[in-house]
Amino acid sequence: MSTSAVPGTTPRVVVIALNYKLTTRVRSYVQDLADAGVDIDLLVAETGSTADADLDARVRVHRVLDVEVHDVLIRRIVRGVLFTFPTKAFGKARSMTVGRPALKKVDAGLALTRRTQSWVSRGIHKKLFWPTFRAVRPLILARRGRGPAMELDLAGADRIVAADQPAVPLAWRLARRYPGVRATTALDRKPYVGDK
Repeated sequence: MSTSAVPGTTPRVVVIALNYKLTTRVRSYVQDLADAGVDIDLLVAETGSTADADLDARVRVHRVLDVEVHDVLIRRIVRGVLFTFPTKAFGKARSMTVGRPALKKVDAGLALTRRTQSWVSRGIHKKLFWPTFRAVRPLILARRGRGPAMELDLAGADRIVAADQPAVPLAWRLARRYPGVRATTALDRKPYVGDK
């Protein structure tokens, strides 16, 4: 049993999955719909999101970002300030003190300072930056995802499915833009697969 917004046409579902990797649950849902003959567009965050996923060839995959998420500007800046620049600065300073007996205490001080700085940077990244970025990431993806989503011409779709938490803001914006398309967070197979 399958339903479609327009009788006599193949049903079309747009699945938005913006986690870093596709979960088994999402892969299974997409595969079940593909097996039922549903026309599927899968919108993911980046190329790496589907790297390990063995997706059916009938599933059309679209990406929100043309760069990997770790290459988003704010992440590059934080990585540079917390890790890259200090590593280069301490490396240069230690290259002038290593192996010089007169500067042995200075070298030991630089080594200790480098270890402390590395520990503090990891702490800032883990406890301050990462929780903030995790909260803001769905909004970044929603903003960047509007363009690729608009290229899909969702007016003829039957459903927009936000398959994970980061997909909700983008799905909400699309639901407002296309009020005739049902938007949901449920990975509901019944309208297309039957009693599965």
